[in-house]
Amino acid sequence: MFCPKCGKMNPDDRELCSGCNAVLHEPKPEAPKKKKSAAGKIIALIAAAAVVIGGSAAAVVSCDRDTTPVVAEACYIMLI
Repeated sequence: MFCPKCGKMNPDDRELCSGCNAVLHEPKPEAPKKKKSAAGKIIALIAAAAVVIGGSAAAVVSCDRDTTPVVAEACYIMLI
């Protein structure tokens, strides 16, 4: 390989010119990193919402079945 700066012949595997110390091979650009898809985030958000809604629905159903004073007070506060 010839040096682009001074024209001296260098072996192909050499990184710097033996005559002028110029860089012979430009570093290869790194491949762009893959972005995480938004679909995974959306699915996680939907799953979290389903858990919260399901838990709330279960709590409301249990309020209808349990009539102890502590549960009744908690249900009153939750339903306000």
